[in-house]
Amino acid sequence: MKHVNLLAGVALAAQAFALPLAAAEFELTFSTTYSPAHPYGVADAEWIERIHEATEGRVNITPFWGGALINSREGVDELEAGVADIAFISPIYASSGYDLSRLTPQFFYGYDDALEVLEVYRELWEEYPQFAEELSGVKVLAYNVGSPMHLLLRDKPFNQVSDLRGLRIRSAIDYVPTLAHFGAEGVTMPMTDTYPSLQRGVLDGVIAPYEALRSLSFAEVVNYYSELPHSRGAYPSRAMNRRTWDRLPEDIQQVFEDNIDWWTRATYENSQASEEAGRIYGEEMGVTFNTVDPEVVTEYSAAFEIGARQAAEELDAKGLPGTEILEKVRARKGD
Repeated sequence: MKHVNLLAGVALAAQAFALPLAAAEFELTFSTTYSPAHPYGVADAEWIERIHEATEGRVNITPFWGGALINSREGVDELEAGVADIAFISPIYASSGYDLSRLTPQFFYGYDDALEVLEVYRELWEEYPQFAEELSGVKVLAYNVGSPMHLLLRDKPFNQVSDLRGLRIRSAIDYVPTLAHFGAEGVTMPMTDTYPSLQRGVLDGVIAPYEALRSLSFAEVVNYYSELPHSRGAYPSRAMNRRTWDRLPEDIQQVFEDNIDWWTRATYENSQASEEAGRIYGEEMGVTFNTVDPEVVTEYSAAFEIGARQAAEELDAKGLPGTEILEKVRARKGD
């Protein structure tokens, strides 16, 4: 499957507003914190059209962009409460709960193939029902995974680990222990809330991919992009309210089931297509890019094992198979 052309995808997103022109058998709402122009939004818009066509018009899905209904930090809770029928969710940023979703992504440190990460993660979902059980109020419809991210900073580039001391960095929970190990504070806020925090100086930086320079306008509020690799785990990213799901007939449910892999892959491929465009945009905006010395990368990366072991033990203490899952993830990496 080829990724969606971004301009064409934006046009599809605009069309998605107009999909429910005639009453359908099932009128559903979709909420996301992202805009229709963001790579995720582009994939979402095409998926909305795809579902409409695959159900022969029986399902209309009305999108609400930009966090109009649901925010990503508490997205699972809000979706479960019925604020929307379908939503973009980020359980990895939840304030509490969703322990396997929040803590296992950091087990993938050192992986550089995003699709391999996704394959291993999906296998874990099949093997360990606890993943689905902690999201029992929703039906997962897609997953997110991405290539390694890097370090974007407001005031100075990163060249050695001592440069991190005293900085406040927006980070996925995966990276917080490693940042703390080197004297930085990791802040786990949703990516869509990060721009104003960088703009005001509440944050000194963010761990993000190239595409975020353009799609989230980070090139406007950072001056340096230091290529310090941060591997990315996978996580459930789109879901349907369980009560809504249970009301759908089996043939309609099957259409959604049949498109889980498609939506997951479309999200990934649209994001990848945006990476080069993001770097070019950053250069045009005056962002300085620098490559980090391999020895420094090795020193930094070694600290990820500490956080991963701590997370596994935390899961073990809650009666979840944390260490067992960690060992399987590391075995696949060849550690």
